[in-house]
Amino acid sequence: MYPWLEPVFTQLQTSYQQQRFHHAQLLYGMVGVGKLELAQSLAAALLCKHAGTSLYSCGQCKSCLLIEADNHPDKLLITAETQSISVDAIRGLNEFIFHSAQQGGNKVVVIDGVEKLTESAANALLKTLEEPAKGRYLLLLCNDRARVAATVLSRCNKLNVGVVDGNAVEAWLAQQGIHSSQFPWVSNFMSQPLLLQKWSQTQQLKDIDYLWQTAQRLSEGVDSDTLAKTLQADVSLVKVFCGFALAAINNQIVTGQLDFSKAQAAIAIVRRFSVDQHTVLGLNLSLSLSRLCYQLQQTLR
Repeated sequence: MYPWLEPVFTQLQTSYQQQRFHHAQLLYGMVGVGKLELAQSLAAALLCKHAGTSLYSCGQCKSCLLIEADNHPDKLLITAETQSISVDAIRGLNEFIFHSAQQGGNKVVVIDGVEKLTESAANALLKTLEEPAKGRYLLLLCNDRARVAATVLSRCNKLNVGVVDGNAVEAWLAQQGIHSSQFPWVSNFMSQPLLLQKWSQTQQLKDIDYLWQTAQRLSEGVDSDTLAKTLQADVSLVKVFCGFALAAINNQIVTGQLDFSKAQAAIAIVRRFSVDQHTVLGLNLSLSLSRLCYQLQQTLR
């Protein structure tokens, strides 16, 4: 269990011991905070033969060994393989829930990305949420609670998974060789420690630093081709770059380097670019970045 998850886990543990643990738990929070890791830990405990009234798995029983081997017949993990989770996936979930547990205990379903349910998939899930069978648990994860269907949201216990103890995160990151003084932007992601760890493991920290440095020079003009190569290698970094750009613009407002009207125009340009990247299919990233950089240079200089 990651140290910053302990406060959330304690809440769940208390409700479980007091027999108030809801059959459908919605765990929401930022990318890289550890929602899936928390759900996997909960699933292991709910399936453990020796956990009793605790949410700690023993790690030794047959059920725990099956979990360790990622081969437990009474656990189902559903993820969005594309941009959405289909109704067929939820029909499979309902079928899974209906049948008896092969290990004679609980059954657990983890849906990673519940906000990606199609409308028909969300509707198909309602019956299971409304009429839970005994010993059946659904752990629903999302990055953006506002995007979860209201009908699903209203039938779950909602729990925000976030970082409460920043010192615990900083100490853990230091153990991973990541220090807040290493780069000026690391502190921006202290609420997403697993994202920082991923970037470190995939040797992307220098790429992230390049994006930060580029965002500081938007008024001077930047090499959009080099920027495009970095972002095309990992399109998830588009959002990171946009965040850096917005932060740089806001900082120029605070320091008096940029008047408010220019800043507002620049912010609108960045936000429009960000939205287009997520909603317009087949958009040419290189061309879009070239346009973005030119528009920002003209607006900010």
